[in-house]
Amino acid sequence: MNGTVNGDHESGKITVHVEKVANTSEFPYTGREGQVACSVGNKVYIFGGVEQGQWEEPKETNELLMFDLDTRKWSRPNVSGTLPPSRSAGSFVAVGTSLYLFGGLSHMSGWFDDTFIFDTVTSTWAILETEGTKPRARDKLQAVAIDSKIYYFGGFGPKSDEAEAVDLGADSDDDEEFEDIPESQEQDGAEFGWFNDLYILDTETLKWSQPMQMNLGVPTQRAAHGMCAIGRNLVIFGGRDIEDRQNDLHIFNVDTRKWITDLKVSGDAPAARSFHTLTSVGNRAVLFGGRGRDHQHFSNFDVFDFDKKEWVPTTITGCQPAGRGLHCTVCVGDKIFLFGGSGDFSAQTMQCQTFYSDAFVIETDDFKDTSKSNGFAQNSGDS
Repeated sequence: MNGTVNGDHESGKITVHVEKVANTSEFPYTGREGQVACSVGNKVYIFGGVEQGQWEEPKETNELLMFDLDTRKWSRPNVSGTLPPSRSAGSFVAVGTSLYLFGGLSHMSGWFDDTFIFDTVTSTWAILETEGTKPRARDKLQAVAIDSKIYYFGGFGPKSDEAEAVDLGADSDDDEEFEDIPESQEQDGAEFGWFNDLYILDTETLKWSQPMQMNLGVPTQRAAHGMCAIGRNLVIFGGRDIEDRQNDLHIFNVDTRKWITDLKVSGDAPAARSFHTLTSVGNRAVLFGGRGRDHQHFSNFDVFDFDKKEWVPTTITGCQPAGRGLHCTVCVGDKIFLFGGSGDFSAQTMQCQTFYSDAFVIETDDFKDTSKSNGFAQNSGDS
């Protein structure tokens, strides 16, 4: 790994070297999808998701895994306290040495609107008692931390009180973004749908709030989108809305509380997708994977330069991950860590056929703009 922009610098192309982590074969399952991840120090914490291969049927888990980037070793922390129920597609954000879990879905009990906190020093789970109006129960939302505040956007779930009481049943298929649910389906008064609301959890006061957005131009209601923080800005790409999977880009400044409505972006925009990840590295957002409008899965990295408002193409050397979605990525110091997911979608079964337990490490220097320095700090709460 040389961590530098390659000889294609004149055309702006970036070469990314990907290293596969060798020792993931110890897992008793063939793959995991819908898990969430964040990092503290040199350690990645991965929670939940759907395990494949260990059970007769896929099963949500509440297992917490840890990967140490220094030793390249996996472990299962011995945790105590009140453990969260098993779930997939929630949000998991690190602030200091604490991890904040919100939302997600269980096919047995439905969508969650609970908040749990995990203390990485004491390895203890606890239910977080908060004040204010919290988001409705949902999954496939995204959350990032800026300073001591966590910003939540979007997701899919019950939009009425009646809907929260509906039992999903074992045959519901969350993996397909509820494509069998019309955009505003009512089942005996129960309404489900997508969200485009923005919530803030202040981890110091433990209060929920909704910022007054100072202009129009709010993204459409969506789920399974990508979001990361660059400086004091939320950057949102793609996801599934009422119409289809999208490839639109939205930026919200948390100080002015304004959406950038006249965003002009150069370069070739990535294809529409959902179930991808967007990870901040300095002044750039790194997009990986996802499922497209034709159910294809992407295996490439795309880079959005925030300062230049430009998409920068990449080439991959080393071990290229297979195309996938419902994976997780997280920035850990000077590296990006990528784990799991699913791919190989079948139109006959409307399910993915391949599930992954592999992991990869990419040097963040590969993505940085070496032509100038910038003051943006890395943010690891973009899982």
